[in-house]
Amino acid sequence: IANIGELLAIPRDELSQRYGRDFDRVIKRIEQRGERLLTPNIRESRVSWSFDLDQPVEDFEQLIFILNHGLERLFARVANYGKSSDHIDISLRLENGKWHRYEIKASFPTLERRFWLKLIDLRVSIEPPEAAIASVEVVTHFTRPRSDQRGLYAVSRPEPESLLLTAGKLKKLVGTHDVGVPVLLNQRLALPFRLDADALPVGKEKRERHSPRPVIAFHYFRPARRAEVELRDRKIVHVRTREFSGPVIEHGGVWRAASKWWEADGWRTQEWDVEVENAGVYRLSLVNGEWFVVGEYD
Repeated sequence: IANIGELLAIPRDELSQRYGRDFDRVIKRIEQRGERLLTPNIRESRVSWSFDLDQPVEDFEQLIFILNHGLERLFARVANYGKSSDHIDISLRLENGKWHRYEIKASFPTLERRFWLKLIDLRVSIEPPEAAIASVEVVTHFTRPRSDQRGLYAVSRPEPESLLLTAGKLKKLVGTHDVGVPVLLNQRLALPFRLDADALPVGKEKRERHSPRPVIAFHYFRPARRAEVELRDRKIVHVRTREFSGPVIEHGGVWRAASKWWEADGWRTQEWDVEVENAGVYRLSLVNGEWFVVGEYD
């Protein structure tokens, strides 16, 4: 026996009789069917593909068919290495000689072409190139394949591809500034967070359960709703808005906050928590003499 091919050509029964049943593990590992797969010795970390157009095109959607062919060739090479990808770079050379580049990342590795085509199309439609496209270059970065093993009776759940495509459509509809992953800011602001449109959500299931602690959720209204507030003996007794109206059962406050008073974007507010009969628990804010309902406790 000079090589692995000659070894695999021998009937399994003969190998088992000669080397024992434990030799089956060796055969399965060679065929990558064992408990541990062989890791390919790959020096490359990415593969690329490019295409020069005969004539420049104005609309990127005209390149979808060509791009689909390019992804098919790229993903075949990636799969041949036993890898997957969660990161693709798109470079468009424009007719005016400039380059327009896009970095597209997913929160999971996949070689599903339809998913990547939709994600690329949405990304380019949000920031279209300024001139006609003369050539396209695609770079696919390697990563480990996704392991997705579920139990026989596991509850079915939406695929992660659907979430990213939905987020991409929302960015195209309302803009990138209003869709993203919340990031806390180490600053004293009225709303101390921002939305990172480029960040990807990272979720991990935790099976251990800690001692239950009550958590109060708060829903901000965007924009804050104007309100008419009735005071009696410096206490809030009635709240009226377009959505609800009623007497105040309980209230807490006042809480005063301010920051950046020395700058043009400085802010100052006074807030109360009120429970409105047959409506809910809300937060009121008094800004420059006007009342607003800024949110509701769930």
